[in-house]
This record gives sequence, C-alpha cells and structure tokens, in this order.
Amino acid sequence: MRPPDCFICQRSLRDGEPYSSFTDVWFALTPEEEAIRREQDRQGWVGHPPEVEWFCDKHSALAEEHAHLHWREALELLARQRGQLGEAR
Repeated sequence: MRPPDCFICQRSLRDGEPYSSFTDVWFALTPEEEAIRREQDRQGWVGHPPEVEWFCDKHSALAEEHAHLHWREALELLARQRGQLGEAR
C-alpha cells in the first residue's frame, strides 16, 4: 500500500501528521473485481488496490458514508465534493 495521503485535502505524513490520523477506506467492487482480487491475493499480489483510498481524520467519516458505492462512483463523488469544499491544495 502507498503511504497515507488524504484523498480530499492531500494531508500526508510529509506534513507531520501522525500515521494514526489516517484511515484507509475500502469501497465496493463488482463481483468480477472481487474474483480478480481473490485470485491476486491467492497469488501473493502486492500493491495499492484501486478500491482503497486514504482519508485524514477530518474526512474519513465523509468517505465511509460512500463506502457502499462502487469505488469509481465513490471516488468521483468525493472528488466533486473536494472541489466544492475547496480542500485540494
């Protein structure tokens, strides 16, 4: 997994934030994507899954409200909210 970097505000460990102030939120997959993920896990695949994003304490609750959505839809909605909140650096 890549290091924490909030999807909404881009706060990160580089800003002096402690690791404990970040949460990784897992969004939904299609059944086909779930089958691919299981096979990747079986083969020992490593890397940052596309359905997982980091969020800081300030934005993790907002992200978790969208966790039931498919990851592409959720991240698109959160990116729009990011723009409305004026949170991106």
